[in-house]
Amino acid sequence: MTASPRGNGPLTAADARPGFWCECLLTSAESDSTVLVGSFDAYTAGDTVRWVRIAVRMLVSVVDTAEAEPVHEWLLFGSNPTAAALERGEPFAIALRHEQLRLVWSARPVGFLPLAHRTGRALPPCALEWSQPAALRAALTASQNTHLPARR
Repeated sequence: MTASPRGNGPLTAADARPGFWCECLLTSAESDSTVLVGSFDAYTAGDTVRWVRIAVRMLVSVVDTAEAEPVHEWLLFGSNPTAAALERGEPFAIALRHEQLRLVWSARPVGFLPLAHRTGRALPPCALEWSQPAALRAALTASQNTHLPARR
């Protein structure tokens, strides 16, 4: 059990630091499986939106125009309303689909309890032991071997 930073017993809700849990999930229609691609613990709504924007902006160019249009609109006009909604305690999600793959980025307000052996933004040693799951590796390889239509 971890002691409270205040030194007076076990952790309580008062020890929680407000923030946002962000994650990206990859779902493959072929294998009907979902894999966690990445996650991020943000302490401001701005950092939350920035994490999603960077990832989405990198991938939106590979999807077809109809799929990309609402995402482009969110990239242009949705950051401030999304950050405001997160600050009000509302969750957020945005998705991209490419052939049989669907990526969903989501964020929700949470309270972070202090972790043992975690300093600043450095990950604990056990994080380095994680290897890329075979399902994610197979899905990404399959998507890279597909022919993409030329962009207009």
